[in-house]
Amino acid sequence: MRDLTRRSVVAGLAAFSTLPLGRASFARSELNALKVMTEEYPPFNYQNGSGLSGISVEIMAEIFRRTNSGHDRSDIELLPWARGYNLTLQRPGHALFSTTRTQDREELFKWVGPFVPTVVGLTAKKSRELQIKTVHDLANIRIGVVKDDVGQLLLRAQGVPDDRIEAVLSNEQNFRKLMAGRVDAISYETKVTRWGLQQFGANLDDYETVYELDRGQLYLALHHQTSDEVVEKLQNAFNSLVEDGTHSMILKTYGITS
Repeated sequence: MRDLTRRSVVAGLAAFSTLPLGRASFARSELNALKVMTEEYPPFNYQNGSGLSGISVEIMAEIFRRTNSGHDRSDIELLPWARGYNLTLQRPGHALFSTTRTQDREELFKWVGPFVPTVVGLTAKKSRELQIKTVHDLANIRIGVVKDDVGQLLLRAQGVPDDRIEAVLSNEQNFRKLMAGRVDAISYETKVTRWGLQQFGANLDDYETVYELDRGQLYLALHHQTSDEVVEKLQNAFNSLVEDGTHSMILKTYGITS
């Protein structure tokens, strides 16, 4: 791994050297100043006793190394989703992961990835015996979401009335509400929901995915004014860890094979 990392850094520097000197210098400066943020979203990104962990954190840390950015995982800031999303949307020099790339978001950001596949769906207690056959059935239940998360955006895009959607700032609130029966379902990434429920002591055998909203991919989203040189540099680093098997190894460590 040490030799692989050395080669990756050299390759990264070589990529910059192909740019005109002024542009390369600006791109390197922009990359070094990039403010990267994430949220509590296990198993993709989360805080443990020693710092940040998770599939996407491991990928991002490897990208940092391969771009010679001067960053490591300790430079990643953990924020509530809505705050990180709005900062990335509004302020140059900001980036956020793990962000689901959707049609509605496509032109709002620039993208690097895809880091990992994702499924956004509704999780409910089996005892509710919910029968969700079409999106129209969602108008009859109370659904917990995280504000500005893709789970909320997908519901709105499919015409679910706002009065059936209960938005909170933290999914911790959603887990508690679902377990207490104060919402009928949570609209969120299904692996993250099951992970979170388990952390709160729920028996996962009591819960099920009752409706699948979307399958997609998680990315690093960057402010739309981020230079193409920086985006290309980051994307090339990501591509290299896919090509040499590092990406697959990270996913397998967390029990994901595709």
